[in-house]
Amino acid sequence: MRKFRVVLVEPEHPHNVGFVARAMHCYALPELYIVYPKRDKVLDKSYHTAANSHDILDNAKVVHKFEDAIGDCSCAVAYSRRIFASSIKHTMVQNLSDMLPEDGTIALVFGRESCGLALEEVNACTYQCEIPVPGLMSLNLGQAVSISLYELCRSGALANGEGRAKRTTRGVAETGPATIQQIDGFKKFLDRYLTGQYHDQAWRDSFLNTLLQRLHPTRNELSALFGLLRNLAGKPARLEHAAEKAAKAEKAAKQAAQNAEGKVLQKSSVKNSQKSE
Repeated sequence: MRKFRVVLVEPEHPHNVGFVARAMHCYALPELYIVYPKRDKVLDKSYHTAANSHDILDNAKVVHKFEDAIGDCSCAVAYSRRIFASSIKHTMVQNLSDMLPEDGTIALVFGRESCGLALEEVNACTYQCEIPVPGLMSLNLGQAVSISLYELCRSGALANGEGRAKRTTRGVAETGPATIQQIDGFKKFLDRYLTGQYHDQAWRDSFLNTLLQRLHPTRNELSALFGLLRNLAGKPARLEHAAEKAAKAEKAAKQAAQNAEGKVLQKSSVKNSQKSE
């Protein structure tokens, strides 16, 4: 199984390191190496642009020599658009995944913002990879890493290594099947507002049960249908809930009054019995 490692060689702007960490987090790549000849840790300013990616910077390995960052890798890719007098194979970013080995650690190497990678650093890698840019300017470091990881993801190369997190467009509460309580509330709503031939009809409940069993609506779908019917009935949810609360309060008040009346009658009965004795 292969895995990927991002290697930054002497990055000059700490904010770019944070942007790189954020891109890595998006593509589920945790392993970051930074070549800092005279530093031993990630600069604090890098954290400012590493939204939700501080753990990558916390675990980043800072080394003083370039060979220490790629020495244990089975393959290293030098990203550079400069033409070198080098014997290593050159490829464009969209074709890179076909050239990568299936096993081992693959280092994705990016150079300095001002001058990129040196010739000896490119020669130490397995391949040189170029991101096509029609203009004369080169991409920002964070942009270059993002594009490179996107191409690997698009081609399926990342899925064979780190893998991609499974994503859902909705939460479980929305995609899960509608609950019995939710369906019962839907039926009660219809029973409350349907009139004429649709009210108190035996076939209606049978029809609804058959329809709902066939559709297997999710919680989100039944909630949306509920909302549409409320709108047609002119009964917004908040007003309906308020009416239900008022009805419950009225019922509770009647029950309390009955209880109080019962206690009064009981006391009166006890007094009368005592007098008769």
